[in-house]
Amino acid sequence: MSLDRLVIDVGNTRLKWGRLDSNGRIVDSIATVLDDQGVWKTSIDRLIAGPLPVAAAISSVNPPVADRLGCWLERSGIGPIRWFRSAAEVSLNHRLDAPERTGADRALSVLAAYHLAGQPGPGIVVQCGTAITVERLDADGCWLGGAIAIGPALASRALQSGTAQLPGVSALGSDREPPAWGASTIPALEAGLFWGTVGAIRELISRQGEGLEPRPWVIWTGGDAPKLGPRVSGAGVRIEPDLVLMGVAMAGFGAPRPFP
Repeated sequence: MSLDRLVIDVGNTRLKWGRLDSNGRIVDSIATVLDDQGVWKTSIDRLIAGPLPVAAAISSVNPPVADRLGCWLERSGIGPIRWFRSAAEVSLNHRLDAPERTGADRALSVLAAYHLAGQPGPGIVVQCGTAITVERLDADGCWLGGAIAIGPALASRALQSGTAQLPGVSALGSDREPPAWGASTIPALEAGLFWGTVGAIRELISRQGEGLEPRPWVIWTGGDAPKLGPRVSGAGVRIEPDLVLMGVAMAGFGAPRPFP
């Protein structure tokens, strides 16, 4: 009897699910709302074809949701489950001061990007989600750490909650690229959130690339990457939507380490 395998990434604002084929490749992935058992069941029903035993590997930066999801999966007969709750649980070369207090998603994205790049390093990995992370690898592929910045959606909510009159806006919610200034409050917010985020990422990539030879490869991931990546890195930007799930597959199931 074959064993179906799931990979799951529990983030701060969404859940991402993937199914592995017999070769360990992700053949189906979906992103859903974070904490809804009805949606969880629908996702499992879509990904798993029949009443087969199912193993899972899960990355989490959200302990409360992860705990509820773990209990629900076990009640649903899914297991064994391998968890990645911090970078300390991911096997890769690094120079972190406190991997046990560093997000597993950061480590897993670095692990997958390292193998996808086709060369050890130097490299930079950019995640664009609730938070934006920019990770630095040296010429030997050693993860040196990175930077964590606020994502545009979270920045918008912070401005709305921390001020008396500013409304919430969705700077990346449309296909339209906002101008760099606005003649009223909402377009001014859109300009600041979008172009401020672009500028922050561009500066972090530039500074993290200092002293690295040859020029670092750059791999992007995350829900906002398709809109931010081309503006920062140009038309040739490399975006891997399932980068964290690929890292989960590698770390959890020894999935193939692909090279271009």
